[in-house]
Amino acid sequence: MSEIATGQMIRLQRERRGMSTTALATQSGCTPRHIELIEHGKRTPSLPLLREIAKVLGVRTAVLLGETPRDSHEPSRPQISDIERALFTWRSLEPDLEPPDADQLSERVASARNAWFTSAHRYSILMASLPSLISDAENLALADTPPAHRVAADAYMLARGVLKHLRRVDLAHLAADRAMRFAEESGDPLIRAWAYWSLGQSMLSDDMHQIAYDVGRRGIEMLEPHVADGDDRHVKALGALHLLTAIGAARGGDDDEAREIVRGPAARLAQRVEDGADVYDLAFFGPTNVAIHMASIENDMGRPEAVLQIADDIDLRHTPSIERRATHLSQVARACEDVGDDAASLLHLLRIERECPEELDHKLLLREMVRSLARRARPSWAPEVRYLAERHGIAN
Repeated sequence: MSEIATGQMIRLQRERRGMSTTALATQSGCTPRHIELIEHGKRTPSLPLLREIAKVLGVRTAVLLGETPRDSHEPSRPQISDIERALFTWRSLEPDLEPPDADQLSERVASARNAWFTSAHRYSILMASLPSLISDAENLALADTPPAHRVAADAYMLARGVLKHLRRVDLAHLAADRAMRFAEESGDPLIRAWAYWSLGQSMLSDDMHQIAYDVGRRGIEMLEPHVADGDDRHVKALGALHLLTAIGAARGGDDDEAREIVRGPAARLAQRVEDGADVYDLAFFGPTNVAIHMASIENDMGRPEAVLQIADDIDLRHTPSIERRATHLSQVARACEDVGDDAASLLHLLRIERECPEELDHKLLLREMVRSLARRARPSWAPEVRYLAERHGIAN
């Protein structure tokens, strides 16, 4: 099955419901002309608008993004059957002759996470390494010891993040739930805090903003008593939980609370730590990530000018995470498109490709942005966007 563009999927879902473009536009808060441009692939919808359209059509945002319940194994689509097999049939898999102990598996998870955050080929590396990490984590957890539970939770938190970006939200939920279970069994407040954060992130990826907010608040309440006697790891985890609640509030429509959280407790905690990743930190919490979240909140509020204004002061070299950089650059590219600066949008897409070419193989909205730019490109830069599309098999 060929890749179905988001605009095509919106039109398909709209027509199935017998709804006109005018009706969809009115209920979504945009113009009929904008819906027409989206459906014909001449504009890419912002995520906030996409969520509103999904709400009107009565489907998950993931459906409009082309996320399918099973792997299609088509070019430019993730092939993750081995990960599925590890998640659901690990008990029937042949165990290693010498299964790793907790320290050995912890080193492997840390190495895989480092590749996920820093390698330009992070998708290929993690799709190959996750199956054995999952099955080994489950077998190790049978020992029923705190170290085994900690490393199992850690492995599943890594899996959750990868599966989300591979557009398998269903499997990401499963991984987040297992991470939460193992974290609770470990009794370690830090691992439990990160499991709350991971679970909240999973909820955000599936339009469950209020649940994500509630999960974040519970994590904060659990961790706060341990921060005074902790170290930078605890501060970073607490800060990440505050940012989670801010995004949940913003997507739930409470703009004021979202800004207050980021500018208040999150900013104060960021002043106590540095951007570097020298301690255990899944979110790369620090001053740069707080600024990135401020831009993300403005993006969720549909304010592209504010996104660009904040982005002017963000130096992405301060965060070692490719995921953080690519996510921010994609939001800036989207904001440039919204204000009519297509050349700047292309520039940021090229920067994403330079950082991690595989992003453009797996992120449908990025692919649609390239496709849309190619259709309205000016002669001066049309060859650049055409070559970009060709490099990643993006058909016009």
